[in-house]
Amino acid sequence: MSELVIVGLKLGFLALLWLFILFTGNVVRTDLFGRKVNPAELSGKKPTRKERKARKGWPKAVKVTHGAQAGTVVELGEGILIGRSADCQLNLDDDYVSTKHARIMRGQDGYILEDLGSTNGTFVNNARISAPTPFALGDTLRIGRTLLSVEK
Repeated sequence: MSELVIVGLKLGFLALLWLFILFTGNVVRTDLFGRKVNPAELSGKKPTRKERKARKGWPKAVKVTHGAQAGTVVELGEGILIGRSADCQLNLDDDYVSTKHARIMRGQDGYILEDLGSTNGTFVNNARISAPTPFALGDTLRIGRTLLSVEK
């Protein structure tokens, strides 16, 4: 056999070996951590046409309009946690924001904003909230000195 054929076989074998290692690593990772599952898959039911139509008018994201992160847009999805903590989906760099300040959750009739016992409060359209409060498109949320607008 020529030298070139032997080098080609060695490189082919090396490529197959790497594919096997990557495949096995992926199987081990999936076994250890599981696969990502949608919350809709867990419930086992699909939303009806009426529910989907009702959700069309719901907000899709919040945008930071005033504050250190002005211009940041965060999708709402199932809900988000807002605060200064690194594990918050919307991390605000504001001295008046608590570590875990507020939470946005998806309810039956739309999204709900809940204050998590913050010192400086949470506001919807300049009204301080003390209980979980629904909000809609076009509303303004204030957390600390940061203003958020609710968008489609």
